[in-house]
Amino acid sequence: MIKLVIFDADETLWTIDRGFASLLTPPLKRTGLDTLVDAEGKKLRLFGGVRNLLNKLREKGILLSIASSNQYDPNMVEECLKILEIDFFTYPQINYRDKGQNVKNLLNLINENLGENINFENVIFVDDSRAHIFNVKTLCPGITVLHIGSDISEVTEILKYI
Repeated sequence: MIKLVIFDADETLWTIDRGFASLLTPPLKRTGLDTLVDAEGKKLRLFGGVRNLLNKLREKGILLSIASSNQYDPNMVEECLKILEIDFFTYPQINYRDKGQNVKNLLNLINENLGENINFENVIFVDDSRAHIFNVKTLCPGITVLHIGSDISEVTEILKYI
């Protein structure tokens, strides 16, 4: 039974003109329900269906989190989530550390602080990077990993695995 879904951010939940969330220049301004723009005109757009997907997963009682290779300070990923009003991720891991280790850290935080009993078998990890997928699969035996581009064509397809 899936209890937790961990998402990458860039090119998994959203796409950004010319780069990654860490390259956005504040201030950020919301320009639509699922879009924002930075001070240099770079646009961030949630992929279609992402907001609905996140709401469906939450309604099912599934915890959501993020493991994103982005700069922590300033944390532009969290700023984007806040502006887009989807900042309900549990213990997001946003840094340049090893994603497999971030997944392990995340599970430890959830199990210790929220009193959960989540094992790798209860987790789906979604990313667009084959290297990150391989790393997480290697360090977290039993986890379901979904690569956008080969396992699924878009993030909303994860509902088939729930």
